Amino acid sequence: MQHISLVGKRCVVTGGSRGIGLAIARTFAAYGASCVLVGRDEFTLQEAVATLSTDALPEDAVPHSTVAFDVADTKGWDLLLSHVHNKCEILVNGAGIMQRSFLYSIDYPEIQKTVNTNLMGTIWGCRKIMPKMMKAREGCIINVASVLATNGGKGASIYAASKAGVVALTRSLAWELGRFSVRANVLVPGYIRTDMTRGMDKRNSLTSQIPIGRMGSPDEVADAALFLARNPYAHNCVLNIDGGLSAV
Repeated sequence: MQHISLVGKRCVVTGGSRGIGLAIARTFAAYGASCVLVGRDEFTLQEAVATLSTDALPEDAVPHSTVAFDVADTKGWDLLLSHVHNKCEILVNGAGIMQRSFLYSIDYPEIQKTVNTNLMGTIWGCRKIMPKMMKAREGCIINVASVLATNGGKGASIYAASKAGVVALTRSLAWELGRFSVRANVLVPGYIRTDMTRGMDKRNSLTSQIPIGRMGSPDEVADAALFLARNPYAHNCVLNIDGGLSAV
């Protein structure tokens, strides 16, 4: 099978300053993609982009770069499009925030912020980038959801709902985009060791629920993203990478 080459392709990764987003960017960069990292803090973005390999970049490739904005801000996406000169072959919507409280105790601003970042940020990313992919008749969208989208989670109702929306969005886009040779897939990670999950595995109570017996690593999720980016028949995939958690 002929894999799709990432060499020289422009790849936008939201949530790219750390965790899963940064791991995906590092993996794609190692395969020759020119990555644009998106996040809210310019300083952390600059630290992150400095860790991306340039060894596989062709000499005429656009260097790795950053654009700082809130993914829920539509004007930020317009700024990004200007930065990449309306060219993007791979979009990874990895930006997300966690919520840890029961629904009855959450105030409106927290609900709005969670939905705006996790769901609306992904919607706007797809909405702004996909017309360019459709016109070029080439592209790959990889959205990052969560196993909580299907399993739910105590104290994570809004987070779970927002990620369920990401899954539904992606499957609908697969119908819309296939005829334009643009692929849309969604990653469904379980518990991954990142800043977001730090402190969650108290006394091994969390890992005891995972059939494989441990939390995953961002690099393992990045490897799954690489498969979705390179396999030309990977379209409408809802790819669980959760150590078996969704089987429990």
